[in-house]
Amino acid sequence: MADLLVPVSTRAIQTESDDGNQHRAKAISSEVSFANAEDIQSAEQALDVLNSQPKPELLLKVLQWISRNILDKPGLDTSIHAAQASRFCHVLVNVILPNHWSQICNNKSKINRSMRELMILTLSSVTGISAIALRMRLLIKSDAVPEGESQMRNSGKARILEDLLSFLEAILERDNFLSSVWSRLSTSLPSSPRRYLLWKELVILLGNGRVLSISAEAEEIVVKGSSDILERSWLSDGSRYSSWLGRNLCDFLTKHNTDSNDVRQPWTQMLERAATLGHIDQVVEGTYNKFICEAGSLVEKYQAFTSGLRGSTKTLVLKSLLRCLVKIHLSPLDVGSSDEETTNRIGCVAALLHKLVHGQKVLTDTLVEWLTGEGVVEDLRTRRVVIGTLADDIDVLKTALSESLSNFGDKIHIRHTPILHQEGTTENVLLLAGYTHRTEPEYVAQLARSSLYLNAISNRLAAPSPRASVLGMYVGTAVSELVDAPDKRINFSSEEISSAQGRHYVNLSRFQDPFRPIEDLKRGKVHDQQLVTRGGRVPAVQHIKPPSSKSHHPKRSRVISIEEVESEHNLEEEDEEEDDDDDLPAYAKPDSDASDSDEDPTVINRDKPTAPVYIDDLISGLRDTENYDRHNLALTHASPLIRRKASFGTEVTDNAQDLASIFTGLQNKWNIPNFEELRLQAMIAVLVAQPLEMGQWFSAAYFNGDYSISQRAAVLTTLGLGARELAGYGNEDAALTKSTQATSSFPSKQLPPKLHALYAGSSPDLAAPITTASKQVEQSILRPMALSAADALSGPNALKIRTFSSRMEVEKKRTKPMPNALAKVVADG
Repeated sequence: MADLLVPVSTRAIQTESDDGNQHRAKAISSEVSFANAEDIQSAEQALDVLNSQPKPELLLKVLQWISRNILDKPGLDTSIHAAQASRFCHVLVNVILPNHWSQICNNKSKINRSMRELMILTLSSVTGISAIALRMRLLIKSDAVPEGESQMRNSGKARILEDLLSFLEAILERDNFLSSVWSRLSTSLPSSPRRYLLWKELVILLGNGRVLSISAEAEEIVVKGSSDILERSWLSDGSRYSSWLGRNLCDFLTKHNTDSNDVRQPWTQMLERAATLGHIDQVVEGTYNKFICEAGSLVEKYQAFTSGLRGSTKTLVLKSLLRCLVKIHLSPLDVGSSDEETTNRIGCVAALLHKLVHGQKVLTDTLVEWLTGEGVVEDLRTRRVVIGTLADDIDVLKTALSESLSNFGDKIHIRHTPILHQEGTTENVLLLAGYTHRTEPEYVAQLARSSLYLNAISNRLAAPSPRASVLGMYVGTAVSELVDAPDKRINFSSEEISSAQGRHYVNLSRFQDPFRPIEDLKRGKVHDQQLVTRGGRVPAVQHIKPPSSKSHHPKRSRVISIEEVESEHNLEEEDEEEDDDDDLPAYAKPDSDASDSDEDPTVINRDKPTAPVYIDDLISGLRDTENYDRHNLALTHASPLIRRKASFGTEVTDNAQDLASIFTGLQNKWNIPNFEELRLQAMIAVLVAQPLEMGQWFSAAYFNGDYSISQRAAVLTTLGLGARELAGYGNEDAALTKSTQATSSFPSKQLPPKLHALYAGSSPDLAAPITTASKQVEQSILRPMALSAADALSGPNALKIRTFSSRMEVEKKRTKPMPNALAKVVADG
């Protein structure tokens, strides 16, 4: 039997402390071994450095090495799903971004700007976006926190999601993102099926709305986890996100050749997916604004690209483009005006639309169907554009006129259709009759004697509604003026015909909007730039682009700038002044530095410490009591860093006791303001991050540790407030500890400083805890006594009326139970 039990393999088991020591030793050796980028000879060495908690300087050198070798070594090219490239993306997204991105955004130093650009360049690919989306999805799904954990886990997760969302905005904020990705794919994978598979994955991420939905869920968690008022990200706003897609599609259109089907197919796939997001108007408007008004007239290219769309998508895009054209070019015009400006503008829009639908029967039929159906409720300008687009095809005009006339004379249509629809149908009949008569007058003359026309006029005149009858008079008079001699024309001798409105309807048959050069749209493209008064100025709101992560992280704020649009006279004067300065060379603005304002340049310290991003850096900064700047920076960022790291990695778990020992015995050597508050917040953060372990440690330190009375009091305060936060009362106690989380949810509702000091007490810092305590006493003791006294004075119980509430009302008013993580800690301890 002994021979049957032969060991298959053996291995040595290392304790957790040994693993942690080895990890820290490996990190130190990596920093020493690869102090220079030239020392890195392979991708494995670069990965070791990224995994070893590198300093910002070393991280910059590694990123520079990756950028130099990303094209020379195929395994490092993140534009394709290579094994090593995927590992780099994984490490950058899961390790480097949560540690360094917040510091990069807050500190605008030269090294941070370089790191920002290199990180964006490395992850601007399908692989990078997939890694970011996957990481955000995993964090969103892990919202179920175990009972032994604390709300600190959600807080740390919200901070990581905020960093990832900000970085994703920084990658996608460019209008040439799609074009650059396709160019890199074409360079790395020419004529390869893998290129289309990667592009299809990008279409699913961006065009299908996966990034949009993930960003919306992530932002919801970020907003709930923060007490500040944050500006909504454009990635979670369907309208602004669709506008960004439209601008990227237009940039793709301008930079690639239409002769190859290999280029048209990816563009078509992205547009068809973007059309399903529910904001097709924003997609088309973003595309149109860019290629007509910025990149010139690219109508032929646009038509070549859209020819590969499916029929349903073509119809959707065409209707959206029609709305976009009317909104941009015709909105400042008078609805019924027939002057030269209106005619020219409508002619330009009609020429553009005709060029897009020419030769495509599906789109022509769509316009006819729209004109005789849903289009009757649109304003007259839109219908004039559509009829002008169809004017060169007499067969299409005849079809549209017959269908409109059939609807115009239908009895059911007359009795049950709203008058607004009937007026639109009347205008269509008159406009179509005028266009058809100018091209083929015999057809209109024959139609005026047909049964279709005679029955329509008869039904209109016999209609019970006076307005419907008057519309029949308008059509009869206008058609008679077209086909009959002056002495044989119909004359109803009615006041409605001779009125201004009647003459407007009758004159519609004379309206004509010939094609105009499309280039005039570029010169006249403005919503209301013509609102500039002569010799004066009017305020105009600028177009809002997707906000950059540079300006809103970690608190996103949106500023709508208002500038003054100057008159032509003032602009000419300024141009003359600027011409005199053309000979002067322009120099870039140097980086601003607050230390440059010192009068003595010898006291300027350029080697300023940065905020810690790792727990090891935090411990080193707390122990460095000789350097005031570094020590103060470490103490200020201690609590936020510990809370963020509590749900990320094992840094807090491995160093929890060291942190607690340092904070408990920390002395205020430099007389730092708010030292006690900062230390207390850090100690509470350590306790809440590891409640079972650190609760026992703080208890043992209070009874057995060699500490002073003030330090023991700090330990007791930490245990009390930490226990309440674990039990779900952290928000109530925030005012008692000047915590960074105790910020007002509505800062705009706060009184001015003088009035706030008057009503909040002479010393707000001292009044806030007293006010909080008094309110708690009032709610727990005095309020029940007052309610019972009022109930006793209201009479005997037999005469009281009890109202029964519905179950839904009771459930609505019932407060949800707070997660009490303290119970499990007490049970386990």
